[in-house]
Amino acid sequence: MIEEVGGDNAFLRHSENKSFKISTGPCCCCCPCLPNVPITPRSLFILKLGSYQFALLKLVLTILSIVLWSNGNFNLADVSATGAAIWINSFIGVLTIIALWPVAIMFMHVREALRTLKMVPKYAMYQLVLILSQLQTAVINILAMNGTIACTPPYTSQARGYLMSQQLLIVEMFIITLVTRVLYRRQYDPIPDLDDVEETKTVLTSTKVVYIA
Repeated sequence: MIEEVGGDNAFLRHSENKSFKISTGPCCCCCPCLPNVPITPRSLFILKLGSYQFALLKLVLTILSIVLWSNGNFNLADVSATGAAIWINSFIGVLTIIALWPVAIMFMHVREALRTLKMVPKYAMYQLVLILSQLQTAVINILAMNGTIACTPPYTSQARGYLMSQQLLIVEMFIITLVTRVLYRRQYDPIPDLDDVEETKTVLTSTKVVYIA
């Protein structure tokens, strides 16, 4: 989203004297009293860091899981408080939520300026991929571990759940790929200046208030 605006310098130049609205999902959507944060190089760096930390720490935790599994200390079916799986998976869930928050903050800030680039449906596809690849897989794995998904020789319940999850993902991601290709493989009009977008929003808001009055 930042690159679509023109990069860090262009974004900071156009967003001077403006602020980020941080009372948005998935962390603080129910906290409208939170103050806005001024847009500075430091705040922009913190937002980027909030997203990058997931890529780094997820890799570290995955390697740790493999090491523990090779030693016989990691079992996805073990959901007790003394098991490593429940703590690692819970920590990954927290990291995912923290990583989504900066993306949502940035989207709320630039969605009007990038509306001509179909940023809203692009962001919707991004969210859909995340839900299907993470939440759907987690739900199917939980059902398989609880025995809700019946075993079918030669597959156990967990193996059949994993197979079902991958088959669904293949079909779903193929459909999403077709939609995403339509959104990205096309020519768009140049984006308007962020200042022009803010002035347009102000004029529309003023007109609406006058009309209601």
